[in-house]
Amino acid sequence: MVRAQAIAELPYAAYVTRAALVTFLALLAAGASVTSMGCSGGALETATSMPSAPRRPDGVVLEPPAALPAAVDRAPASGVVALREPLGDKDIDDVVRAYVRAFEHAELDTLKEMTARDATTLGRSGDRNQLIALWAAKLKSADHAKLSGAETPRLGPIEKHTFDTLGELGSAQRPPTMREGDVYVRVPISVPRTGGEPLFGDVLVLLLRREDGRLRIAGQADENAN
Repeated sequence: MVRAQAIAELPYAAYVTRAALVTFLALLAAGASVTSMGCSGGALETATSMPSAPRRPDGVVLEPPAALPAAVDRAPASGVVALREPLGDKDIDDVVRAYVRAFEHAELDTLKEMTARDATTLGRSGDRNQLIALWAAKLKSADHAKLSGAETPRLGPIEKHTFDTLGELGSAQRPPTMREGDVYVRVPISVPRTGGEPLFGDVLVLLLRREDGRLRIAGQADENAN
């Protein structure tokens, strides 16, 4: 009881001194332990400078990208599907006008580039080669000297049909070679007569199809009022 009372009566400075002494002895013991380990084992390795060789990062596992399904124009609402961007009116208008310009300037090579690999003649039996031969015959017989100075062909409103809308009441019949995603186009065209075989009928008919990221001609025909 006397010792406990005596300790309790010690001033605060005595407690601080004793705590510092205990901490010092603990650090001293830890240093001796580290020194003993160094003497008994190998020397501690320390780096005095950065290595000159470039640091090589750890290997990273790369997962292959997920395989996406082929893009389609329409698909049922189930699973993972990839839909193509719908065709805009400008895309269709550009093809129609490029076709007319190619005939105006007798550019058969341009017409070939615009034609799909499996193109056919519409309304008659004929493959891609026969369709191009038909165009070549028209270009050969046309008087381009007169056509170049004549008024530019005037195009009427472009009538567009999809695979589903063709065959409905009041619409044109669906061509046998038309596929889902194709666009069937009818364009009234007015062009002055220049002699020889006319380059265009009263109505230009084109079957358009996506191929290699471009809209190409998959079929062509002319309709005449008479």
